[in-house]
Amino acid sequence: MFMSKRVAIAALALSGLLMAGCQTTAQTHAEGGQTLQMARDAMARGDLLSSAATGRRVQQIAPRIYLMRGLANVFSQGMDDLGEKLRARGYNATVHEYGAWPGIAAEILANQRASGGRHQAVVIGHSLGANAVTDLANAVGQSGGSLALAIAFDPTVRQQLAGGTRRYINLFQSNNGWGTTVAAAPGFRGRVENIDLRGRGNITHFNIEKDPGLHAQVISWIGQAVGGARRSGSRQDAAR
Repeated sequence: MFMSKRVAIAALALSGLLMAGCQTTAQTHAEGGQTLQMARDAMARGDLLSSAATGRRVQQIAPRIYLMRGLANVFSQGMDDLGEKLRARGYNATVHEYGAWPGIAAEILANQRASGGRHQAVVIGHSLGANAVTDLANAVGQSGGSLALAIAFDPTVRQQLAGGTRRYINLFQSNNGWGTTVAAAPGFRGRVENIDLRGRGNITHFNIEKDPGLHAQVISWIGQAVGGARRSGSRQDAAR
């Protein structure tokens, strides 16, 4: 009985934290929008994906993989583990808090500009970080860019994907009280896959991003999307 009360209290606390996290997400939209707007302004001026047309030297920028944690930047340590596995394979993979997505979107757009549109990026997130994956993809698409791949681990709100990625894979559980699907908006030309893991009794919302088997599958998808790791990038890659 005592343990049941503790579990119930913990669940209520986590629920409150997630609600607070959703409010923080709205604040992040406002605060981070300025960085992303600068990238959109560059696109409006014709600067963003026109390196070749303007006579600039097109840079070879190795694929970038961005991983975003969920609530409070502490509940998604599986993103750190996955990032280490990717780096061990030679990928340029970095881990961020979910509120960093506007800056990541701006960086992706800048890299695509510098590479004449050839730069490939992959974005992965868990929980609130998964929600941010959809926000980021939509923002990149609105500015004329595109992700090679987007992967969500159990997003917590229903969202529509309007564009910005060639393939979107959502690993979620419909029966864990948190996870939900992601829908393709009318006119979206990419590929959206919702993979329901409700039958995996060993997985919950709080460990779905830590599962070694799912990590192996994600690494395989990344290899398909960006052609494998590139161990010898440009000077710019080495500096990042």
